[in-house]
Amino acid sequence: MDGIIVINKHPGPTSTKVVEKVKRLLHAKKAGHLGTLDPMAKGVLPICLGKATKLAPFLMDKEKEYLATIKLGVITTTHDKEGEVLEEKEVPPIAREEVEKILPGFTGEIEQIPPMYSAARYKGKRLYQLARKGKVVERSPKKVVVHELSCLELDPPFIKIFIKCGKGVYIRQLACDIGQLLKCGGALWDLVRTAACGFTLDEAVTLKELQEMTLEERQKLVIPLAQAVKDTPTISLAGKIRWWVAMGNVLVITPQELGLKTEEIQEGMLVRLVDQEGELVALGETVKSPDDHWLCQPRRVFYAS
Repeated sequence: MDGIIVINKHPGPTSTKVVEKVKRLLHAKKAGHLGTLDPMAKGVLPICLGKATKLAPFLMDKEKEYLATIKLGVITTTHDKEGEVLEEKEVPPIAREEVEKILPGFTGEIEQIPPMYSAARYKGKRLYQLARKGKVVERSPKKVVVHELSCLELDPPFIKIFIKCGKGVYIRQLACDIGQLLKCGGALWDLVRTAACGFTLDEAVTLKELQEMTLEERQKLVIPLAQAVKDTPTISLAGKIRWWVAMGNVLVITPQELGLKTEEIQEGMLVRLVDQEGELVALGETVKSPDDHWLCQPRRVFYAS
């Protein structure tokens, strides 16, 4: 079983537990998710099956979208409602304009310090393992990108925000930082991931729905490898060229073959290489040769025969 199935995760289980259940239900030999969702969170959790696990490095960099509800006036150990309450403060009168005024400070390339209750590592150990023992260690800030941040609703003590971001953004930390700037503290109270790595809630299925299906019905929900990267420029391979690429060899290409104008092609662009049946043979990358020709270098081969 090779492909991607999009799960609409419900609050409670860890992302790893969801992967284990999906792996059993679809009889997959290998499986892995495209970005952790905390146990309290719900929404889009794409799971790679079989050869699709090789796609993970190419999909993880794609944007993610969230709807987050922050409760003001409460500070917890985990920066969300799952943690122990450390302090409760009175929420001052806050206008929506005040919220909207501070949000631009959290957009673009920003630095975040990973929360102690996170899967980031410190000297080989997960931070949450240390946090559960009551330890707090120095963490280096990490650069992350928030593309869009907007206030959808203000109903004190709750704020509902929309977030579009790159990988590695801790929404819990964002909630905590926003609460601090509003001078009353805050914690993440609800989180829904509405899109991730090119997949949306519209194509997601819950674990309960999946469990009630036959194996054949479940298999029909699996997105083929080629379709999982459908927005990537494509070259169709025929005959011996398919074999040539499947063996990892470089292919000479033109911008026109990619459906691009000469000025649109750039080095490092991802290229989908498919056979005549539309099956993904490899993912390649555009490279400029010393003699000024465009090449496609296979970066990951999926079918070698």
